[in-house]
Amino acid sequence: QFYLQVDPAKEIYWAHVSSDACRLALLWKHGGIYMDTDFISLRPIPHHNFLAAESKEYSSNAVLGFSSHHEFTWKCMEDFVKNYRGDIWGYQGPFLFTRIRNQFCNMAFFNGKEDFMCGNITILSPEHFYPIGPGSFNRYYEVWDKEPTFDICYALHLWNYANRGDHRTIVPGSNTLVEHLYQKNCPSVYTELVRKKTPV
Repeated sequence: QFYLQVDPAKEIYWAHVSSDACRLALLWKHGGIYMDTDFISLRPIPHHNFLAAESKEYSSNAVLGFSSHHEFTWKCMEDFVKNYRGDIWGYQGPFLFTRIRNQFCNMAFFNGKEDFMCGNITILSPEHFYPIGPGSFNRYYEVWDKEPTFDICYALHLWNYANRGDHRTIVPGSNTLVEHLYQKNCPSVYTELVRKKTPV
């Protein structure tokens, strides 16, 4: 319904909004885990139906997992169409997931660093994916005296959208945190990066 009513040429965030719609539809139909491409996966996520808190206030839609035909994804799709606002950044994404989460859990803020259950949905602490927030994303591109272990992290978000102005890249031999993360967790990609000598 929403697709027939909008004009993509006039939607300033169309790439993001259409991606938000697709991930919901795919998770509803097939189930599984969705993760943005600017994550580095560190270890398996031991949860089936989960949301990740991005901050104390908001749930992320950059990483989530649900079984097929889950009530949460259906409610999100209904709200997506009913309250569509493609002109507001994040309204069809994190803001949508936060709205529906609050309906399920009657909550406004995520308190503490512990995960908690909301019905059959696990709400994961920001520490599992966002130990470095979007305002500090450049820390990934710095040399650290002592690098964090990220022991409780399942994946790390590099915040490419926040980086769109700076265009910081992974430079082989730079000894930065992001280079070491790629060497350890994405060895095939890193090897190709070194071979082509093309920063990403």
